[in-house]
Amino acid sequence: MYEICVQSLRPVKTVAIKSPIPTPGPNQVCIKVIATSSNPKDWQVPAIFPERCANEGDDIAGVVHAVGAEVQEFRLGDRVAGFHRMLEPHGSYAEYAIEPEVSTFHLPPNISFEAGSTIPLTAMTAAIALFQHLMLPLPWQTLHESMPKYGALLIYGAGSAVGAWALKLAKLVKENKSLGVGPIIAVAGTSSLELVESFKAADYIVDYKQGTVVADVRKILEKEGKELRHAFDAISHSDTKTWENVFPCLAKKGTVWMNMTDPSEESVVWPSNMVVSRVYVSGAYGEHDPDGYRNREDAILDGEFSYCMYRYIARQLKQGRVTPHPYVVLEKGLESVAKGLQLLYDGKVHGKKLVYRVADTPHLEEYHV
Repeated sequence: MYEICVQSLRPVKTVAIKSPIPTPGPNQVCIKVIATSSNPKDWQVPAIFPERCANEGDDIAGVVHAVGAEVQEFRLGDRVAGFHRMLEPHGSYAEYAIEPEVSTFHLPPNISFEAGSTIPLTAMTAAIALFQHLMLPLPWQTLHESMPKYGALLIYGAGSAVGAWALKLAKLVKENKSLGVGPIIAVAGTSSLELVESFKAADYIVDYKQGTVVADVRKILEKEGKELRHAFDAISHSDTKTWENVFPCLAKKGTVWMNMTDPSEESVVWPSNMVVSRVYVSGAYGEHDPDGYRNREDAILDGEFSYCMYRYIARQLKQGRVTPHPYVVLEKGLESVAKGLQLLYDGKVHGKKLVYRVADTPHLEEYHV
């Protein structure tokens, strides 16, 4: 089969190799990949490990080709999407890929493979941040009137793929009036405002390009008579220092979860009265992260959560209550992965996911073993 490995960075270079079709393990599924999409981590990993030459793709949409001996939920030919286990072989930049059963879900008939490929990593990153860390109530929960309500939620970077999913999931929770979630405050750039507005999920949208985020958020909270105790920073890169707009908005005992930055790695004095930590989506597989970002007990819980949440998201997609992120399909399929990763590295992708159709890749047949 045809497979793409990311060979180097600055500039991004990839190499096409001929590989055998992988065989799934007992609790794995082998997918014939129809479409896949890129994530920033696909260039960030080679930046950290320059000697590594590997298939970095993780977002998969396609049909089931083979299942492991202990897989019960999926059958050959099923339309599925899923999240490949990061940093392991058999990623999505190939004709066939492997993913754990726990992070595989049926793709509803109203969702195309291209749209489906934009969902797995970004949606689960947002879900783990909101529900596992910020303790946002699950959409189907019911709270008694006497129980404390959740209150305000700030989502910074709401126009990004991860931030957009956080906003859409938070909307589903807010629609359950018993949970007392709100207001939902979305922060995004000028170019993303129309996209964020289209979700009809945020009570307030703040344009960070205006340079008045802290003042604007404080005015909103004062108007609503609320304190802000929960925030998710979906950007949080050391180059942007978005936390400088988040911390001043929080109450004295607030909680911030950050998507890209590990607070322990930044030369920043974090507020001692706040819980500040990074979101690691690697727990979604239900197994201990080999890099130690989540302990075994937390990873098991994240795995149980992701199994349920992926199926909940699939149901909401089928019902039209949530929609995938906007995307653009690059020409020439997997041959364009290098182009896509270079665009991401250069910061030229905004408000869209980059998608590749495997069938559009030139000369596939030359790589068939």
